[in-house]
Amino acid sequence: MRKFINILVASVFLVIFSFITLEASIVLKVLAVNPSKDQTQKIQVKTYLPKETKPEDVLSKEDLDIAYDTQQGSYYVYGEYELKPVEVLEKSVELRDIWTVSNTEIESLRAEATKLNGLLKNTEFAERASFLIINIETKLDQIIDNQKSQVANPERHISDYRDNLKTIESAKADLVLARSLLARAKSLPTVAIWRLILFIVIFLGLLGASFYFIWHKQLKVVAEETPPVPAKEE
Repeated sequence: MRKFINILVASVFLVIFSFITLEASIVLKVLAVNPSKDQTQKIQVKTYLPKETKPEDVLSKEDLDIAYDTQQGSYYVYGEYELKPVEVLEKSVELRDIWTVSNTEIESLRAEATKLNGLLKNTEFAERASFLIINIETKLDQIIDNQKSQVANPERHISDYRDNLKTIESAKADLVLARSLLARAKSLPTVAIWRLILFIVIFLGLLGASFYFIWHKQLKVVAEETPPVPAKEE
């Protein structure tokens, strides 16, 4: 019994996997080895897929099954195979390469940033807007440069993608700030118009009051200068 447990433990540790990058896909290579030199035994294979993977992203998995682990929060492939002594089992799982930020999303953010920069150019927020837009452009260029370089190690490719997601979220946060500046800039003309209207009303009120006092004063002067009408004798 103890010998069987040792063999089983050794087998589990010999279940390994590696990635191979293909055009628009990644291949997960699953290897299992029966280390025993004289016993045939069953080997259970269980390999977790990257967390972003969904069943529809699995292009092929040979005769492996796929299931979801609620605790790990990711899908995995599994199977049970009977291997002869020192037999090596190799299985391939081809995954769609979903670990790339689309150029459409990048260029859409860039276009909006450029438009906001133009709209804020002649406002009091022009300097702050320019700083935000430069930051956005830098982050988007960084993502493009990261994705241009061909990474031989797909695990690094997936890691870079996760870093790119953080970078693009940071760029979107800067874009939200730029939008808020535009909203504030648009509200300024309305405030200025109401201030102008209030100024005109006050000015007209003062002008009307001054005309009233001048008219009243002139009326008083005229009344004082006009001689009284003599009474008629009976």
